[in-house]
Amino acid sequence: MDLDIAIREDSPPEPAADATVDVKAKHKRWLKANRIALLVIKKSMSDTVRGGIPDSKNAKEYLPSIHEKFKESDKAETGNLMNDLMSKKYNGMGCVREHILELLDIGAKLNALDVPMSDPFLVHGALNSLPNEYSKLKSTYNA
Repeated sequence: MDLDIAIREDSPPEPAADATVDVKAKHKRWLKANRIALLVIKKSMSDTVRGGIPDSKNAKEYLPSIHEKFKESDKAETGNLMNDLMSKKYNGMGCVREHILELLDIGAKLNALDVPMSDPFLVHGALNSLPNEYSKLKSTYNA
């Protein structure tokens, strides 16, 4: 249906009065796809978010402005991940394995952001996040 044509291709120039039917049809098809793409993009955002982004008549140009507005800095992301890693506690819901895998995933994300997380640090963090019912596991590991 070529609804993404406005995002894949640049805006074609306005066809001249003596342009061929194909050129006029291509321009008309691009305009329609652009209008639909902008509607979909804008309707998928809340009014608050949409209000903080400069308006554009071109969907291909609108997407980078969204990206720039909401690009999260590495420092903020690092802070959020460190906070999650340090404050995450096992609450008894789900299995312990999933909880530990979540902590390891956070550690991997931090490593990707050039914040080295050693395996012993992650292991001790995971053990400390477990409640007292797992004291036997903690002592077994430490032994």
